[in-house]
Amino acid sequence: MEESLIFICLGLSALCLILISINHFKLVRLSKKYKLLLKGLSEKNVEDLMISYSNEMYNIKNDIEGNIKSRLSDLEKLIPTCLRHFGLVSYNAFENVSNNMSFSVAALNDKNDGIILTGIYTRENSYVYSKEIIKGQSNKELSREEKDALNKALATK
Repeated sequence: MEESLIFICLGLSALCLILISINHFKLVRLSKKYKLLLKGLSEKNVEDLMISYSNEMYNIKNDIEGNIKSRLSDLEKLIPTCLRHFGLVSYNAFENVSNNMSFSVAALNDKNDGIILTGIYTRENSYVYSKEIIKGQSNKELSREEKDALNKALATK
């Protein structure tokens, strides 16, 4: 019995040595591949390259965010001067012309400055007129339709 126990222990020990040596050779091969990978293709190793790429990406991200913030700030300053409030009235300027082919369009910014465009359609011709609007008022007399278009534009604020 003792003899068989000794043979079993020797067999298990031999098996352990074989498994340890197989793992050792696999680890040596893996270590060589890892060192070759880290060596890279240039004088820098892969780890240094990855760190430098990460730093570059961080710098680019900061530059882009700064650029976006400054551009957004510039646009926010311009928004009050943009024509953003509109009013449209279509109508028949003459009794013998139908289909509401004449129109008045008011376009204003946040300060109520802008223009009114009026298009008058007749069977023979079409005419377009513009009137300047400053602080919600025109320096020229407005027709009923132009006043309606201006009131619609003022109401969109």
